[in-house]
Amino acid sequence: MTTRHQPTTPATASALSAVMLAIAIAVVLAGCGPSKGPATTTGTSSTTPAPATVTVTTTVTASPTATRPVPTKPTRPTIDPSPTTPPPGKDAPAIPRSAQDYGIAFVTAWVKGDRTRATQLGSEAAVKDAFAVRPGVAPRFQHCEGAAGSSYCTWEGDEYTLQLRILNETASTGQPHAVTEVAFRH
Repeated sequence: MTTRHQPTTPATASALSAVMLAIAIAVVLAGCGPSKGPATTTGTSSTTPAPATVTVTTTVTASPTATRPVPTKPTRPTIDPSPTTPPPGKDAPAIPRSAQDYGIAFVTAWVKGDRTRATQLGSEAAVKDAFAVRPGVAPRFQHCEGAAGSSYCTWEGDEYTLQLRILNETASTGQPHAVTEVAFRH
């Protein structure tokens, strides 16, 4: 009697390979397990190997579902009773610490039309007086002279002379609004 063997299909061969691989891994892992102490021998021995147990784990990952935030009870804002000055912006230029530098910064802001910077450096009246006049060309710095707690700094324009009064103590401590007067002479 002759037995014919059916050729294996690729799917059957793949499944068989997977099972063989799983068995080989299980045997290797069983041999690598921790030792429970010295091996002892007993008087009986068995030549029948214990059947290998193969466990195949399949992990299915479910996509998370969107959750809605749980509404919470609204809270009342708290107000700090102490007045504070907000910190200057990231790119805000530093306030100068000398009358001359203070005056130059104020005139530069005026020439550029930067009312925000001028307002940081000068009083409301000084900013109003400066911005009432528009420079044709930037004036040239001449000098600063100190007198009775203030410095008077002068610039020459094409058709005018500009003089600023700057409070020395305010300027030297880097505080805002040290320019208190702006005067134009034509």
